[in-house]
Amino acid sequence: MTVADAGLLQIKGQDARLIALLCDPLTQALADRRSVYMIEVDTVGATGQVLICISGSRGRLPLLFRRVELEPGHVTRVVRDGVVRLGL
Repeated sequence: MTVADAGLLQIKGQDARLIALLCDPLTQALADRRSVYMIEVDTVGATGQVLICISGSRGRLPLLFRRVELEPGHVTRVVRDGVVRLGL
């Protein structure tokens, strides 16, 4: 289990390389929200899709990415838009 603490974000998962890859995009997406978030990152399925579950005080948002979609800018946009849309 790898845990990264980034201010109000706690990011955890089994794959240290994946956590390192996603730490900055997740921090950029959520830093201005001024809320506490617990983020779990796991790989699922035979093709290695990445499941990012964002939990906050107002609910939980699961997001599923294919490996080719893990470009930092794309992850930042999808996470930011999803959290704003759901009011997390």
